[in-house]
Formats: sequence, structure tokens, C-alpha cells
Amino acid sequence: MSEELLVEEAKRRAEIFRNLGRYLATIADVVRGLDGDAEVYLFGSVAEGRCLLSSDIDVLVVTNLNPGMVLAALWERGIEDPFEIHVVKRDMLEIYKARSKLIRVAP
Repeated sequence: MSEELLVEEAKRRAEIFRNLGRYLATIADVVRGLDGDAEVYLFGSVAEGRCLLSSDIDVLVVTNLNPGMVLAALWERGIEDPFEIHVVKRDMLEIYKARSKLIRVAP
């Protein structure tokens, strides 16, 4: 990757991290538009306050919907790298809670 491309990628990621709240609100709106009972959480290095610009942004979506449907809807709204979306059924939530700090994204 050329230096110019690296700089552009760093700027893009910096913008996403600066506006993380807006991106998370978009994710929550899209997911809850598909499933009003869905829950959305931030986890991983961002939730733990130890992220870098090179970090991914882990988001947990708890729903009974097909993961592909959720991911396609988010992709259509521009949610892509550095977001790492994990779509799981409700019974998996306790496993994530036991292993990670979860921050619920407000409805």
C-alpha cells in the first residue's frame, strides 16, 4: 500500500472513531428496524478503552434474525470495516458477558 493510501485510510478511521456514537446509533437503528427486540452492544478493545486507529470495532447484535440479513442491511447503510459485527442468538449473550466488557448501545 502506498504512503498516500495509508494516510487516507488513517484519516477515514480517525473520522469513524471521532463519530463513533453516530455510527453506533445507525447500527442500532438499522438492527431495531429489523427486530424491535434486538440488543446491540459495543465490546472488545474499544469498549475496554485500549484501542488504536488500527483496531477493529466489535459490535454484538443479539437477535433471532438470520445473520446474513442483518449484515446485508448494515452494509447497505455503509457499516463496513473497521466494524466487526457479531450476530448471535440470545442464548449466546451470557457467553459474551462472561468473556468481555459489554456496553449496551441505547435504543
